Amino acid sequence: MTDHTIYSESREIQTLYRPQAEQLGMELHHRSGGLEGQVDGDICQGRFQANPAGPYCLVIWHDITFLRDMDFSEYAMTDYACLTLDESPGSNPVPYGVQPFTMQEGNMVSLVQQAGSVINRIPAGSRSRTRSICILPGYFMELENQWPGQVVGLSDAFRQPWPSDIAQAALTALSTFAPGRPGQTEFLIKAHIDLLMARLAQAFSALVQSHEPSHDRDLVQQVKAHIRSHLGGDLSIDRIAQSLYVGRTRLCLAFSRQTGTSLARYIREQRMDRARHLLSFTGEDIAWISRQVGYVRPSSFSAAFTRETGVAPIAWREGSNCIEQAPEIEAPAVTKAGHESSSDFT
Repeated sequence: MTDHTIYSESREIQTLYRPQAEQLGMELHHRSGGLEGQVDGDICQGRFQANPAGPYCLVIWHDITFLRDMDFSEYAMTDYACLTLDESPGSNPVPYGVQPFTMQEGNMVSLVQQAGSVINRIPAGSRSRTRSICILPGYFMELENQWPGQVVGLSDAFRQPWPSDIAQAALTALSTFAPGRPGQTEFLIKAHIDLLMARLAQAFSALVQSHEPSHDRDLVQQVKAHIRSHLGGDLSIDRIAQSLYVGRTRLCLAFSRQTGTSLARYIREQRMDRARHLLSFTGEDIAWISRQVGYVRPSSFSAAFTRETGVAPIAWREGSNCIEQAPEIEAPAVTKAGHESSSDFT
């Protein structure tokens, strides 16, 4: 596949269209502020257009007729919100994989697509004609950082029915995107998406705020579960926020309101608790233990442990005097080298 580079697109955006085009045997070329392609082969026939709108948004239009049965795979590096106008013939509904989706106005669908691969079996003779807006977590995180408290739960709105006026506005926005239409600049497309998200945020803000305490509790439980299962990996706050599809500001505020402590402090405590346990009840060396709690360098782990407990790891082990009497426990799997960040280890 050949195409000109669109400098604003991210790797996450690229995975939403490049592999799909390659499966169809389609070459993409830079036109009209985006990438366009046509295919006329033994597998399928049709047209495709992708218009990135900044690093976190993408508009895709395609009209493809499949001439053979095909296992069509889609892949995403991260969860993303998606709004799709399905204009396929009624006998050929678009497959939405295993993701729950919400029917909006007419033949418009919204959903939150989970990261990973999805394979759809498409029978010969099927025609797929859709227009979609794909929005990555970074978009919502940027909005929340810029407008704290005004876009709370915006990504969750893609899992719920929209008010009729918002759905109609979304239909209008999607209808403006068509291949070859002049003036479809990245700036204009982004403006359409921003306006639609602003109206959606306004419509859902009162509902979200009325349920905020329960939402916060659920979010904190998800955060704690994520931390427990990733103690040896990247637990930077930005990474956790992205993994849970929530803005950094909302994540930190919800956690501090529900627990009375900061998220960074909680992460440190959980890592040190695990380290104390491993030091007391296993005979593994310090380098191995440091990796299990997310430190690349044993020296960094030793410094953090000493700062947290007042004694060095070796002194803790010698003082605990528990290894011989320790109950049998399942040692955690050896992880790859962890990641350190100033937000986690200050």
